[in-house]
Amino acid sequence: MLRVLLTRRWLAWLAVALIASVACLLLGRWQWHRWEAKHAMQSQISDNYDATPVGLASALPSPTSPLPDHREWTQVRMTGTYDAGHRLLVRNRPHDGEFGYEVVVPFRLASGGTILIDRGWVPNGPDAATPPAVPAEPAGAVEVVGWLRPGERELGRAPIAGQVSSINVADVEQQTGAQLYDGAYVLMRSERTDAGATPKRPEPLEKPDQGSAAGINLSYAIQWWVGMLAIPAYVLFVARREARDLAGIPRRQKPKKVRIWDEEDA
Repeated sequence: MLRVLLTRRWLAWLAVALIASVACLLLGRWQWHRWEAKHAMQSQISDNYDATPVGLASALPSPTSPLPDHREWTQVRMTGTYDAGHRLLVRNRPHDGEFGYEVVVPFRLASGGTILIDRGWVPNGPDAATPPAVPAEPAGAVEVVGWLRPGERELGRAPIAGQVSSINVADVEQQTGAQLYDGAYVLMRSERTDAGATPKRPEPLEKPDQGSAAGINLSYAIQWWVGMLAIPAYVLFVARREARDLAGIPRRQKPKKVRIWDEEDA
């Protein structure tokens, strides 16, 4: 068999098999890393989404602190007042199969500083020139519970008064003049006034998709790695069969299956 493999033709096939196996290895690693990232996000949402709320300062020590990856979807509890005069609408936001606006409002913390709150979703107005009706922010001190989310990237679209195209903290600061927490905003879960009332609010946003299809990436990784082993194995199998043919070794014949009607015809 070694004599066959050392011929020019089989050395070329071995080189092709090696290249294909390396490609399968790299593609398998790529799918594995995708699975790891999705699996980590699934675990993070499961661990943080319904966990006991913590103080904002324990998750974001200062207004300039970036949001650590493991803190995304952490529930926080804070007290302060809304800066209702600087409410903005985030356009083209999907919810339950429809597009509308998310309502973001600066929230002045009783402990100092201002953080952006996403109070929820409202449908589009009657036409592009007519803004939708938005439930008013409660006046006075309010306790808010919500999830920490990283600011979104700036989309580079033309500004519209009273609106932004994404929840980009720098864009909101430019429109409102407020000095906000840079590292994150809060997606509101609930709010309660000092009197214990629950004000009317925009529609709550649904729980995030946890990426239930992450397992498919693990399946793809395993398939690529099986291919990495199968390709050279097949080349060696064919080379061995050719070597046996050259040596005059007969191939093993499978016994012919005798059918019932063949026995009857005999």
